[in-house]
Amino acid sequence: MNLQLKSRWVGEVLVLQCAGRIVVGPEVDTLHEIVRKELEHQPHIVLQTAEVTFIDSSGLGTIVRLMSAARAAGGDVTICQCPAMMRKALTMTNLHNVFRLYETEDDAILAALQAQRPTAGAPADQSRPAVLCVDPSADVLAYLSELLKKESLRPITASNLVDSQVLMKARAPKLILANAKLSARGKTAGEIFAGCCPGVPFVDLGDAFSKDDAGEAGAKLLAQVRTLIPSNT
Repeated sequence: MNLQLKSRWVGEVLVLQCAGRIVVGPEVDTLHEIVRKELEHQPHIVLQTAEVTFIDSSGLGTIVRLMSAARAAGGDVTICQCPAMMRKALTMTNLHNVFRLYETEDDAILAALQAQRPTAGAPADQSRPAVLCVDPSADVLAYLSELLKKESLRPITASNLVDSQVLMKARAPKLILANAKLSARGKTAGEIFAGCCPGVPFVDLGDAFSKDDAGEAGAKLLAQVRTLIPSNT
């Protein structure tokens, strides 16, 4: 199977799921192009390789080059859920001592989040109260992020509840914004957050947030946020 790539953001970390063959030719070229482009903005990238079926020397060499470029930029390219075939190749070449390998995706993402160093101009942003935003829509997350930034808050975003729990551990947000009906592993968002972070306020976006008039929905939400996170926090 040709290499298929699926990406998503978990906070400031890019997770790239790889499925198929990482071999010389278009596959390697595509992987290299995507990662190098993202490294210009964010040097912390996780490669999830559970469904990789074959990797040749060119593919492995490309990942080594990308890892070196990421580390030079103050980040890293880490690998998780390595299949036996790929782990064998890394061991035979002693590259298993060069890469940071993780058994689970959650562990790799958490390590990447915790390893991040503030970039130029970032200290002020890092001191702002963090607000976790969870929604499957990239458009909704982008809108929420802009609203919160204008309130001098620091949005951290996730498209699903599993990723949001990793972000909770790494970023300790002051507030959570999500649709309470979202679910994962048999539990709703409300149940999950009540169990893992009972002291953090939770605002239910509801089903209507993405469909209501944007100005009215945004203003109503910000009014709630201001009561929960005073401007002098």
